[in-house]
Amino acid sequence: MRLIKMTGGLGNQMFIYAFYLKMKQRFANTRIDLSDMMHYHVHHGYEMNRVFALPQVEFCMNRTWKKVLEFLFFKTILERKQKSLDAFWKPYAWPFIYFKGFYQSERFFSDIEQEVRKAFAFDMSKASERSVQMAARMDGDVNSVSLHVRRGDYLEPKHWENTGSVCQLPYYRNAIAEIKSRLKNPVFYVFSDDLEWVKENLPLDNAVYIDWNKGNDSWQDMMLMSHCRHHIICNSTFSWWGAWLDAHKDKTVIVPERWFRHVETPYIYPEGWIKVSIN
Repeated sequence: MRLIKMTGGLGNQMFIYAFYLKMKQRFANTRIDLSDMMHYHVHHGYEMNRVFALPQVEFCMNRTWKKVLEFLFFKTILERKQKSLDAFWKPYAWPFIYFKGFYQSERFFSDIEQEVRKAFAFDMSKASERSVQMAARMDGDVNSVSLHVRRGDYLEPKHWENTGSVCQLPYYRNAIAEIKSRLKNPVFYVFSDDLEWVKENLPLDNAVYIDWNKGNDSWQDMMLMSHCRHHIICNSTFSWWGAWLDAHKDKTVIVPERWFRHVETPYIYPEGWIKVSIN
């Protein structure tokens, strides 16, 4: 049996689930472990089954007993310690393997792209009427640009130095200038947990502010991002997926040159995404 630990917010859950789909293709006895997610109350908890109608439980047990089981019987593979992909795909003589990581790279699932897109198809019947109407508007706007500004938890001291300090005003000004050099009349569809800050600080000539998807409806922001034709993302897996799920081959995706201030992430961006300076 291969178990894959599920953790994090929606964007990270999607990376882990995409990795699971690839692992399941190679090893039929692969399961997602939701034991820790049952106690995870950051963001909006486990969302994959609610947003995408994917299985709610594959493997789940009392968290304490699960840790005992993991310690006694499982060989643990930590993503951060692997120098290549071999550790994930190779067979092991030991029958119980436990995988821990975030797998934030297309390289874990690029060869099953269509399967991943099918799994992450949004159910529009669950979206609000306002979001459905906005998605249709975006579909008809060839100059639509999703712009994601994440502040909130990124401003907290524990996140600021390595994560929150990356996508600040210099990055957004550079990204907006880059988009304007490529599109004649961009229309910015703005997604943020601090829209007032965006309105006060970013020079947007033509902007639509998406301000109604709150709480458990937050996933609809990602859905709407995927309906835009071009994207300015921040160092957030939420807008990474919003841009990736846009299936247009001619899309422009602007990204910060660094994902973290002090950690290298050489594989996080798909080929063709355009890096701009954060300074």
